[in-house]
Amino acid sequence: MFINNVQFWLTSVLSLLISIDQETILDFLNIDGPFNSEDYSYLVGTSTTTTPVSFETFKLILQAIWGHYQHGLGFVDLENIALFILVIRFLFLSKKYNIKTGFFITCIGLGAGYLWYMHLRDLAYFYMRTLWMCPLTHNLASDFSEIYYQQMSEFSKAGARFDSRTFYGPIVRAFTDITSNDNYRYDPISMVWSYLPSDVKFLSDKLYYFLTLKAIPQTYRFVDTQITNLSGMLWYTFIVRINKRYCPYLLRWHWTFLLGLDFLERPFIYVQYRLIYYLNEILIPNNYFREAELVTNLLITLVAAQYIFITLGMLHALCGQYFYFPFLTENTELHIGLRPKDSIYSGGHTIWQNKRSYMISQQASSKLKKYRFGTIRSAYSKLPRFWYGWLGRGNLDDLTNNEYEEYLKNKDKKKSNQKARRRNSRIRWEYRQERLKKRFIQLLAKFGIKISDIDKNDRGDDLYDEFKKFSKK
Repeated sequence: MFINNVQFWLTSVLSLLISIDQETILDFLNIDGPFNSEDYSYLVGTSTTTTPVSFETFKLILQAIWGHYQHGLGFVDLENIALFILVIRFLFLSKKYNIKTGFFITCIGLGAGYLWYMHLRDLAYFYMRTLWMCPLTHNLASDFSEIYYQQMSEFSKAGARFDSRTFYGPIVRAFTDITSNDNYRYDPISMVWSYLPSDVKFLSDKLYYFLTLKAIPQTYRFVDTQITNLSGMLWYTFIVRINKRYCPYLLRWHWTFLLGLDFLERPFIYVQYRLIYYLNEILIPNNYFREAELVTNLLITLVAAQYIFITLGMLHALCGQYFYFPFLTENTELHIGLRPKDSIYSGGHTIWQNKRSYMISQQASSKLKKYRFGTIRSAYSKLPRFWYGWLGRGNLDDLTNNEYEEYLKNKDKKKSNQKARRRNSRIRWEYRQERLKKRFIQLLAKFGIKISDIDKNDRGDDLYDEFKKFSKK
């Protein structure tokens, strides 16, 4: 026990002896300070410099943060933010429900956010060259380039297979290991061919080489390509369609939304390819710099808009929320149905699924018809509704009659509770004033200063007793 106490005090004292200066903080945060440059280290040699912590330290930290995040969030940054959101959400849900329920809801949000994250990686592959043009996606392009070239180096190694990560990859590797050793490879087809009579060798050999060199490799490559392209749809069909009773609504909603979004994004991907070709092969070689600047701005706008939209979608998925986007949201809910409102695992609010709010969104505003045709408000009445309140909660116009009556009851109850609290606080304040006055008079009486109209047996609680008789409403 004594040794443990001594060790504790020694570690505590030694921790206080560590000099906390500007260089220590910057090194801990992996930030280059003003004295970490190569020129300065060449001048001072191996000697160390110490600078006290000041406002300049915080200025350097903010400048380093801005210098990194002014070019957008990379994949590593998105992963760190997602992990932070999930941890905070798990703590909040564990306090609201219990640890088991909070863990399940957090895992559902993690699965939905992972779908958006992988979709962002797929888009980064298609927009690989355009990401460097947009200042908002420089960090994303840097992280993706590192990931891409690491995978390319792995596939370029001798003996690496392109199908090693597929679900049938272990079967292929097992067959390869069985039919080969360190020195030789056993061909099962050639073993079968060896039993054929020698009279048909001139035909069987041609057939053998045709099968082993052309038919089987090309067929396998074709089947593997088709399975790879259809793997996402196969998993979606198996999980969301066939086993939808075991798949949470939040996961089904975001997965279906991403499938619809994928079809809308394909034309923009091809437009991006054509714009890059037009920029590099026609505009720049012919010195059309003004047109090249316009095309570059179009590419930057295209990439930035999709990057922001995917990031916001991933944020909604991690937080267990939904959002409304014309055509895509309606098409998604036609496939998977409406959100089960009686389940705590279904996530946030979807007020647009209410028939009343849907009719309002279609009509936009019937009062705008009194304006003449061609005005901005007349055009606004034809547009679909985008905003359904914070987190899809809606407003009073979106509520049904029963929901509106419940809202009025809760509102009246809230107002009555507020009035009761204000009245109680006012009575308590008057009681405290009266009690303080009586205690002050009693204190003066002890020093010989007598004031009339004072009872020695009065405890000063008469007003408080009267306050207890009041109702709380």
